[in-house]
Amino acid sequence: MADTAEYLARIRQFAQGDDPLALQRETPRLLAELVSNTSDERLRVRPGKDKWSIGEILAHLAEDEIATAWRYRQMVEHNGIALAGFDQDMWARMGEYASRVPQESLELFRLVRTTNLQFLQQLGPEQWNCFGIHAERGRITVRELAAHMAGHDANHVEQIRKILG
Repeated sequence: MADTAEYLARIRQFAQGDDPLALQRETPRLLAELVSNTSDERLRVRPGKDKWSIGEILAHLAEDEIATAWRYRQMVEHNGIALAGFDQDMWARMGEYASRVPQESLELFRLVRTTNLQFLQQLGPEQWNCFGIHAERGRITVRELAAHMAGHDANHVEQIRKILG
């Protein structure tokens, strides 16, 4: 649980005080800029034995955005719903993230993110306060999940910057 608490604190710090939708809107462009002049081979190299490559991070971002699309909509439709967690490492193995085309993962992320932002922008004040009970993180509102995703983005953008040096 300490790992979860540390992770959540780091994610919250990344997005603190900023507009989470503006941050989320910028992420696809930032990612595209970071990888635009990077060879496919370099995007697939893992920086360490148990560390994801940039391509795997892009695949993770795409699939996490799909899961988040479902969560947002379920929270608004069924206020107070239970939200299952997922094992990101299992998803990476089963989804064969290492074999995915990084640019395709980035495009999937961009498309789902755009759809999620359109959904969020049309919500009324009461819908922003709808919530779910996350299996690992407890009670979370739509507003808090949007901020979490902005921090999640920033965390992975920073990770990619470090890999690229």
